[in-house]
This record gives sequence, structure tokens and C-alpha cells, in this order.
Amino acid sequence: MAKKRMQDLVNIWKDKTITLQLKIKIMKTLVWTVMTYGAEVWTIKKKQEKKINSAEMWFYRRLLRIGWRERRTDQSILEELNEERKLLNYIKKRKLTFFGHTCRSKCTLMKNILQGRMEGKRQRGRPRINYFDNIKSWTQMTTREIYDVILERDVWRQMVHEAVRAANVLGIDAG
Repeated sequence: MAKKRMQDLVNIWKDKTITLQLKIKIMKTLVWTVMTYGAEVWTIKKKQEKKINSAEMWFYRRLLRIGWRERRTDQSILEELNEERKLLNYIKKRKLTFFGHTCRSKCTLMKNILQGRMEGKRQRGRPRINYFDNIKSWTQMTTREIYDVILERDVWRQMVHEAVRAANVLGIDAG
């Protein structure tokens, strides 16, 4: 749906009177919102990370009207736009913020769903990556530490900013 939205805006991307910075803002407003709809509850695995990153680069290539035959590297496109990869970190920030909000709420059903608590035995084999595994890997904290920090909104907000900033500095997108 986001790619369809991007293609629908082709007249804006072709318009020479609109600055590149404004086009990027338009893309982030009109396309990224469609792309990240419901992202707060996604469980992000390596495969999804790659798809999100490739979709972001596809958006940037469409914005610059660069065809796939031109053999441009992602880095050269990002340098031309004077941008960094931000979509996955944007999703990460939304997810961490939502998690903090729901854990502070009084709804125990929502907490149990997000924490992955289910009755019964788990299946054989390697445990699947779940929602809470993303939170733990992004914050580099234990379960107990996370729940202690979440109760204080300002401290949790600072932790979210630090986790996203660390991913930007290290070049880590997620997980």
C-alpha cells in the first residue's frame, strides 16, 4: 500500500519547482504513515528488517527517479539526499513508546498479550522471536530492569531516545 501511495504521488516527485527537502517531508508524511500503520505491535525479525530497509531505499530511489538499471549504491543515494536510514528507527521508537504506554496502563489483558504470556506448553524447537525479545534487545536491559524503568515515564522516554540514538550511532537497525 505504501508503494502504491508513492506511485500515486509521481506528479510531486517530477515537479521541478518543489525542493528536495520538501519532497522528503512529503514522503515521510504521506508514505511512511501508510508503511508504518500498526507498527507498534509488529514483531520485527531479520527478514522484516531487510524488507523495511529495502522499502525505504525504494522510496528514496523513486523520489530521485532513479531506475534499478542505474546501479547506484544505497550509500550514494543517501549521500545525495543528505539523509540516513531512519524508517526502522522510527518504527523502533514508536514500538518502545507504545510498549511503555501499555505497561503503565491498567489493562492487564493488553499487558499479557504484549508480554507473550500464554497458558499451556510451548512447542518443541527453538523459541520464536517475540515482541518482548525486540524490546529487550533494543534496550539492552533485563526484564526486571525494563519493568522498573517503565513505571517512571520520563526515565522510560529517555531510555527510548538512548536506544534509538545508539542504533543510529552503531549503524544497527534492530535486533
